[in-house]
Amino acid sequence: MPFLVLGLILLVIGIIFLRKSIREQDKEGVVGVMALIVAAVILIMFFGLFYTLTIF
Repeated sequence: MPFLVLGLILLVIGIIFLRKSIREQDKEGVVGVMALIVAAVILIMFFGLFYTLTIF
């Protein structure tokens, strides 16, 4: 469960910072935030993997 919660928190924070970076036209900020969003998606995928492994 912590993977899902952390992933969702990082995803929400990433989307907020992505909007701010695009608005300020900060190219390095956009790249960093995209990495944060990818990390959040990976955490959510780990949750899905561990969740399915515990069911079976």
